[in-house]
Amino acid sequence: MPLQTTIAGSLPKPGWLAEPKKLWAPWLLEGELLEEGKRDAMRLLLADQEAAGIDIVTDGEQTRRHFVTTFIESLKGVDFEHKRTVRIRNRYDADVPVVVGPVARGKPVFVEDVRFLRGQTKRRIKISLPGPMTMVDTLYDNHYHSREKLAREFAAILNQEARELERAGADVIQFDEPAFNVYMDEVAAWGIDTLEAAAAGLKCKTAVHICYGYGIKANIDWKKTLGSEWRQYESTFPLLARSRIDQISLECANSHVPLELLALLSGKDVLVGAIDVANDAVEKPEQVAATIRAAMRFVPPEKLYPCTNCGMVPLARDVALGKLRALASGAALVRREIGS
Repeated sequence: MPLQTTIAGSLPKPGWLAEPKKLWAPWLLEGELLEEGKRDAMRLLLADQEAAGIDIVTDGEQTRRHFVTTFIESLKGVDFEHKRTVRIRNRYDADVPVVVGPVARGKPVFVEDVRFLRGQTKRRIKISLPGPMTMVDTLYDNHYHSREKLAREFAAILNQEARELERAGADVIQFDEPAFNVYMDEVAAWGIDTLEAAAAGLKCKTAVHICYGYGIKANIDWKKTLGSEWRQYESTFPLLARSRIDQISLECANSHVPLELLALLSGKDVLVGAIDVANDAVEKPEQVAATIRAAMRFVPPEKLYPCTNCGMVPLARDVALGKLRALASGAALVRREIGS
């Protein structure tokens, strides 16, 4: 079936699990209750996706406080006690952990989450991991003193995790690389190489998510500086088209991305962001359908997957659920039009 729907990653957490509409929100439960609460939240958000009609579902990142740092918390060689302030994505300052020694993965991180999710649904499931470059950009490196060297170490660690996620039942493994829209020279020099190293040997579908960020003020303000056309994808898409990554996830809804750039991804699956995560307005199905139709001028329907622009954790749950329904309904409209 063409135009299968999915989401970029996170969904809002229930208010009893974490403070709503907040990144890095602290957990509101502890110990065994927290672990039980995370599983309950996964069941709840899976049910929301299935009820909305999402075809390829995720865990909604319900077990993570943040899409990057939760993975890093499990690694050796990183100090979370003595944080340093860094400029993330050249956009905003944040207190981040410090790399103090060789990084290594001591144990699986999200494998049990995938195993649990696999047991809850018959639909295809997708799990997200932070990409190597974005991990580097969310840390202070006081050991390697080289973004490339650290990224290559992270790529090897991510590959260990990804292979176990595949064995646990993941149908799609996505690497989140918003940094690809900022550090263009590094993407060409070593970013694609480290991304491919993270995905090496996987037989399941592999994806990379590149967007203009969560719907937070720092990202919204940055977008206002990008002018009438956002052409960052123009330099990365040809590189990704030649890569071994299967799917590219990007931002299209309410953006200034020239859609003709999608033609640069010929041969790849394209996850077209048809839901704006930067505001609380719930799209009409026809708005979603219009974005899909526009993208279909450059991507054949069998290669096009309607998606969200980015994760939705900063949104209210009722808003996010409405957007999920709109995404599925909009895709269904277009499927009927093309007779599928």
